[in-house]
Amino acid sequence: MLIRRGWFKSVITQFVEEPALRFMIGILMFFGGIFMIVSHQDWSNFSSGFISFLGWAVTVKGILYMNLSNNAFRKMAWIKANGKYGWILGLISLALGIYLLNFAYTLF
Repeated sequence: MLIRRGWFKSVITQFVEEPALRFMIGILMFFGGIFMIVSHQDWSNFSSGFISFLGWAVTVKGILYMNLSNNAFRKMAWIKANGKYGWILGLISLALGIYLLNFAYTLF
């Protein structure tokens, strides 16, 4: 993503403008989230609870992608591809991913 940044910006722009693409991604996210909900409902510690929360969040996001209009989605898409929020959320996602990998495989 760092090397082909311009291409990813165009993909994000198309994602905002194309409702059919959003709908298909929403279907995939919905079923992925449902799979996570059905297979993992453990709230006993932070790591397990975070994975369960991600299942619910992905399901809700999939429903939103399938049902929001273009105008509502533009208002919701406050994170721009070239803004600082994308970098900050990317670093947070990377840190959480490393933490969950460590939890799953005891790497460190």
